[in-house]
Amino acid sequence: MNRCIFHIPIKLNINAQSASGIRPQKMIQAFNEIGYQVDVVSGNATERKKIIKIIKSNIKKGIKYDFLYSESSTMPTLLTEKHHFPTHPFLDFGFFRYCKKHNINIGLFYRDIYWKFPQYKENLPFWKSFFAIKFYQHDLKEYGNLLNKLYLPSWRVYQYIKSSQLDKKTDILPPACEQLPIPIYEKAYFKDFNKKPLEIFYVGGIGAHYGISELMSAVHKMKKCRLTICCREDEWEREKEKLEIYLTSNNIQIIHKNNQELEEYYNRADVCSLLFKPHEYMKLAIPYKAFEYLAHLKPMIASRDTEISDFVMKNDIGWVVPYNEDSIQTLLNDILKEPEIIIHKSKNLQRVRDNNTWIERAKKVAFDLQ
Repeated sequence: MNRCIFHIPIKLNINAQSASGIRPQKMIQAFNEIGYQVDVVSGNATERKKIIKIIKSNIKKGIKYDFLYSESSTMPTLLTEKHHFPTHPFLDFGFFRYCKKHNINIGLFYRDIYWKFPQYKENLPFWKSFFAIKFYQHDLKEYGNLLNKLYLPSWRVYQYIKSSQLDKKTDILPPACEQLPIPIYEKAYFKDFNKKPLEIFYVGGIGAHYGISELMSAVHKMKKCRLTICCREDEWEREKEKLEIYLTSNNIQIIHKNNQELEEYYNRADVCSLLFKPHEYMKLAIPYKAFEYLAHLKPMIASRDTEISDFVMKNDIGWVVPYNEDSIQTLLNDILKEPEIIIHKSKNLQRVRDNNTWIERAKKVAFDLQ
């Protein structure tokens, strides 16, 4: 069996609910499925040090690793300990240097660039943001020196980290989806919307920068649509004073579910929502939930002028609208008048899903780095 190394400078959580926790485990599983024995370097610094020592010993014994694939933390690499002090400054990048010296190609998925935006500084004391940004910059410098491939969620992200060292090394590796055994039942989409409502499903955040209110306001005023919003309970408690006005029409429900609990709502949904306020940082987003929608073969409605709307439009797997109530309402009325258009979108979804599985992502990394 071929072998590879998977590195991440934090502890993996098998019960993770966030994309940053789920993605690494999906990639490890995918490498396994395409035939790799994966030696995982993760945990706190002490735990990583022990695993690195074993891998170095394996290399000295002549064991061959085809490549090293890493995923960054949302924190700077040197600050990932619980206390956030750089107590092991040479551990991870020193290991990268060792692998590079032994002709092991290195690729890294760079998760997030929130630190490049003003909001990052606004949410931290000056001294914390100042030093954190220095360490983020150190990461980019090391990537330029050590990586064979830098993977980003989208090409729009690259405009914020342009570097002559990284220009020819950069590629995209967006999230992916499971290949769920979901066939397309065409008759299911010829619904009589006079008898059954158009079911819209949204999973994700509802805070101010998501701007769920435009969708809620549009559906609130329509008789033949029903919207289900799945969000965290604590977030709903923070936002409900502003949003519960839209619940008076009884065609919007709020739920707090996870994992398999969502299946009944996906089964019921006709379309899913990727509508959010397209401010500068959110324009870059490739939401993990988009690929959950894709796995379930659900057409999507996305906000115009965003990275995810480009994906939806390019693949013809949904609709793209300006982020405002009137545009959303007009689109929903169009779907109500012509429900068979959902079939066309669904057929495209099946093709796109097959090309965007975790296995396809793992195959790409293995091809790039071998």
